[in-house]
Amino acid sequence: MAGSYEQFVAFGTDIVGLERIMRFIQSVFSILTSYPALIPMLLSHQPSAVHVTSALAMRQLSDHLNMTRRALRLFWCLGSFQSSWNAYVAPEKSMEIWLAILADSFLGLFGLMESVTIPDLLQVKGLSVFGLQEAVRIDGQSKGVWLAALVCSALCSGVRILKTYAHRAVPETASGFAAGGEEKQPGKDDGEKTKAAAERRRRERDAVATETRRKIGGLARKLMADLLDMVIPAWATGLADIDLGTVWIAMLFSTILTGHAVWERCGQAIDSRRA
Repeated sequence: MAGSYEQFVAFGTDIVGLERIMRFIQSVFSILTSYPALIPMLLSHQPSAVHVTSALAMRQLSDHLNMTRRALRLFWCLGSFQSSWNAYVAPEKSMEIWLAILADSFLGLFGLMESVTIPDLLQVKGLSVFGLQEAVRIDGQSKGVWLAALVCSALCSGVRILKTYAHRAVPETASGFAAGGEEKQPGKDDGEKTKAAAERRRRERDAVATETRRKIGGLARKLMADLLDMVIPAWATGLADIDLGTVWIAMLFSTILTGHAVWERCGQAIDSRRA
């Protein structure tokens, strides 16, 4: 098993893991600035003037982290489009495959709209593509596309969870082996072979059950993360009247869930290199 320090190094140097770390910090700062009473509690030994400057610093850091994360995601839209196309050209397409195609297509479009507005949102003098006002409008519309991607992704995860439950292996009962043994009345060698075969089948069933639980757990975490992330574009587009602090709390927990998947992937990559 990968050590915690080694796994954290792999997680921090992975571009997705690094983006998740920044998103986690941004969500924490946003929560603190959304609930002003939290800052005096954390900085109780500091004067009130420090509380005000700390809140302003956290807001600015949140904005900078948001733009930095966008820069890291600059070409992620290409990967989403590629995943969508690869699924589309596959010979067989089930319901969850079509949902995955739609989710990746919408996610790629969302990423593209985010990427093309970066130059204007940086507000660098002399650097402009659409103009700040138009870039803000495009950025606002991209949240609706993101919401569509999350809905399709959540539905895809839900369908896959149901199919995994439906197709999971049903273990054989011990009474079946006993009944067979009584009927055949095997000799000593045959009995040992029967026990060995039964033990092998039991290990295989345990391995299948473990893999099924792992798959369902991963899909459930992804489904929950998508549902939590829906709060952000629903609030940004005005579809739902949600308290701003609640939005950042949802962002915090979705970041933890999605970051956990990257953390597991980094650990598995380390273990595979050692094998």
